[in-house]
Formats: sequence, C-alpha cells, structure tokens
Amino acid sequence: MKVEIISIGTELLVSDILDTNAAYISRSLREVSVTLTSKVTIGDHPEMIADAFRVALRRADFVIATGGLGNGKDDFTREAITAVTQRSTTTEPPGIEGGKLLGDSEVGSTGIMLEEAEGVLVCLPGNRREMSYLLETEVLPYMRQQLSDAVHSGWALLRCVGVMESSLKQDLADLNASSEHRITFDSFAGQTNIRLWAKANSPEKLKEKLQQLKAAVSQRLGDHIFGEEVDRLETVVLRDLMKNRLRLSLAECYTHGILNNTISPLSGASKHIHLHPAHTWDALANALKLENLTSDNLSQWCRSAANALRNQEDSDLSLVVYNNVSQGGVQILVTLASPHGVSVTQRSFGGHPENIDQWALTLGLTHLRRWLMVHN
Repeated sequence: MKVEIISIGTELLVSDILDTNAAYISRSLREVSVTLTSKVTIGDHPEMIADAFRVALRRADFVIATGGLGNGKDDFTREAITAVTQRSTTTEPPGIEGGKLLGDSEVGSTGIMLEEAEGVLVCLPGNRREMSYLLETEVLPYMRQQLSDAVHSGWALLRCVGVMESSLKQDLADLNASSEHRITFDSFAGQTNIRLWAKANSPEKLKEKLQQLKAAVSQRLGDHIFGEEVDRLETVVLRDLMKNRLRLSLAECYTHGILNNTISPLSGASKHIHLHPAHTWDALANALKLENLTSDNLSQWCRSAANALRNQEDSDLSLVVYNNVSQGGVQILVTLASPHGVSVTQRSFGGHPENIDQWALTLGLTHLRRWLMVHN
C-alpha cells in the first residue's frame, strides 16, 4: 500500500510553525506495512487542495490530509473534496455524500473518510491532539485490517500520563526484546500512547498474546495507565466525578479556557462542572475578593483563589489552573481545594510557549484524577 500525506494550512507555508502533524503521521506509518510516497504542504486554497488530492490519488492508494476542515467560508477541504469526487455536500455529518464520519462531534473534532475507485481519501482536523486521536482509533485500525495476511497480527493501545517517554522506554525495555511483539510510543503534552503489536499463528493466540502484553505493561506502570483504545483523559475524569457524585468549580487564567472547552461538550458535564467566567487574575481576584497578585505571591494567591472559589460556589471541589507567562518561560500552577485541604502541582517550561495550553489541560486533568483515585 502506497500512502501520501497532505498538510493544509497557509500558516505552515508562511510562518515558522513546524508541521508536527505530518511528522507524527509518518512516524506512525512506520509501524504499518506501507510505503510513504510523498509529503505535500498546501495553502488554504480550495483549487490547489483539489489538485493535490487528484495527484495524490493517482500515485498513492491511501491519502491522509490534515487541516482545512473549518466552518462556512473556512471549509477549504470539503470544497476541494466535492471538486475531486463529484460528491455533493450534505447537512448531515460528515458533510459529504457517502463519506464516513471519523470521531464524535460531541466529544471532539471529526474527520472524513472516502473510499474512491482511485483509493482512500482521509481528511483529519489540523488540531494535533484531535488528529492523533482519530489516526490512532480509526485510521490506523482501518489500514491494518486492509493489510491483514496469513500471519495473524494485531495491535492494542494503552494511554498513559505522568511518565516521560524516555522513562517508559527504559522501564519496558525487557518487554520489547522480542521479534514476536513490539512496543512503541508517541508522546504529546504529557500524555503518551503506548502501542502494543504482536503476531501469532491463530486469532486466539494473538488475542492471548496481546492480553498478556497489556497486563505486563499495566502492572509495570500502575495507575499511570488511565485508559486504552478510545479512552480520553477528560472522559475518564468526568466519569469519576459522576461516579462519586461530586461537583467541581473550575477557574482558568490565561489558558484560553482549554479545560472547559474540552470537557463542557461531554454528556453530563454541566451537572458536575461549573466554570467561573473570569479568565484573568484581576477579574478572578475581584470576583473572589482576593488580594492583588504579585510576582512573589503567585502560589499562595492560587491557594487562596481555590479555597475562595470552593466556598463561594459551595462545591465539593474547586480547581484553579493558572498559566504564568514571563520572559523566562512559562509556569503552570494547578491548585485543587477539597474538604481535605489544598493540593498543588506546578511545572515550569523554558522557551517558546507552543502547546502550553495542551500542557495545562493535561496537568489539570491529571491532578484532579489523582485526587479522585486517592479519595474514591
């Protein structure tokens, strides 16, 4: 199978933004028996995107595109699809007649898969987190199924948080020393996908091998494993809140509301999580009647904010996530107030704050998950 990757976005052409999506996809394809023929970058121009699709479908069996899936006038990819496939648009997801919807719009961003006579065209969102999730849970399983042969092989996916990829490789090195199975990793903003591959001479033996491998990895990593396959960290945390019938008050400063934007679309979230409208320190200080924030009292200020937020909202828990951006880098503080007291996680990052909001999401959800596990 020949595969081509198309990256869509003018910002990839005219700025210093790295195309991490194409790198991630090509790295993932190394674990599948395919040949990567080309990587192409196209600006936000429907006619040029359509031309790129036509050329790619002539020289590859499988085309994976990322970016350009917007709304209205920004929906460059769907406009290009209609020009190439002669399919019409529809009001129902995924918006293209005969296309397969990838993902769930109520949980995250979605993609499109189209099976054409020339080959398969897959269009994924440009958001790194959503793109990788759809690739892992829908696109790669589809490709593996198409490539199945007499030797039975298969994959399983474990999701891990709170361990560096370098540490994972070292901790699991002895489990990876076999030609009959393989363990690979991919990390992004504090979360790591652990891919388990095995082969056997029968489906039953394959299932047994994968189960044994999953059990061995899970035993080594313990509660750093938060889920598998389609599990998301935010759904796991919300499920635990619902299970324990807890109500959480949430305040975010300088995170662009990433926690709320990620969790609020989930079913049942509104009953268990309440977002404070303030998104800057001064607005939150005024609302909670706190002292002014200075460079010397950030940690104590966040503790006071978490306690005041919990008392004001009369909630079981309160979570304050603060991104402090300075010339020296970025500091993320996660502060959780509960009936048992206040707990804090903080992490500093040097350099350009790219993807810092994604780190805030991971750190905030992980801290909350840890508390729920201890006090379940």
